[in-house]
Amino acid sequence: MRTSTTQELRVLRIYSAGATALLLVFSLGAFRQSAQHTRFAEVDAERINIIEPDGTLRLAISSRARFPDPVVGGKAYPLRSGAQRAGMIFFNDEGNENGGLAYSGKANPAGGYQAGGSLTFDQFNQDETIALSYSDVSGRRTAGVTIADRSDKPIAPCADSLYRAMQVLDTAARSRATARLRDACQKTGELASMQRVYLGKSAAKSSLLVLSDRAGKPRLRLTVDSLGAPSMEFLDETGRVTSRLPER
Repeated sequence: MRTSTTQELRVLRIYSAGATALLLVFSLGAFRQSAQHTRFAEVDAERINIIEPDGTLRLAISSRARFPDPVVGGKAYPLRSGAQRAGMIFFNDEGNENGGLAYSGKANPAGGYQAGGSLTFDQFNQDETIALSYSDVSGRRTAGVTIADRSDKPIAPCADSLYRAMQVLDTAARSRATARLRDACQKTGELASMQRVYLGKSAAKSSLLVLSDRAGKPRLRLTVDSLGAPSMEFLDETGRVTSRLPER
């Protein structure tokens, strides 16, 4: 009797251990499957970060309040000058900002409004080189596509200098320092943007195609004005119209 009871207990222990092991395997499998793919019908969030397995940020979808700071050279800088927009920011393989989508629209107390949006792509280690943008201030609207040249110099040293200048406590001194640095970075090329192509519509309700030289100076301008009259203008490097079709 004792031997039989001992054998039964041994079988029960083996069965219990096996069942526990199987349950653990199935639980881990279900957890792993859940971790790899989870489906939600609806999610409320102020910001969603898309990251690589190593933690590198690749995309941030954000509300206005949690819009990410620019990341340049692996460092985040509060350099958006108080921009009040929601949207998404793209980050490259190194985690630096690479463009984005931003938009806004708000009525003001005087009865007007201000709205706008942009989709941009940045040159590597630089600022935007392609931009699709819209701006509307109480009915004064522009919209278009801009293709720009950027310097081969990285923008990180300029961003670092501007950030340090923004830490100056005295307001007037801070404004002078940042203005001086922006001018210097424009001259050396880090912040310079030379528009090469613009296709869009102006606030005067004209449609435009402007082709510019490497210095960003318009050299050919095609226009259809608000009344439907077309024209083509050739310009020299000083901006003077050298010829026009139709001739005036």
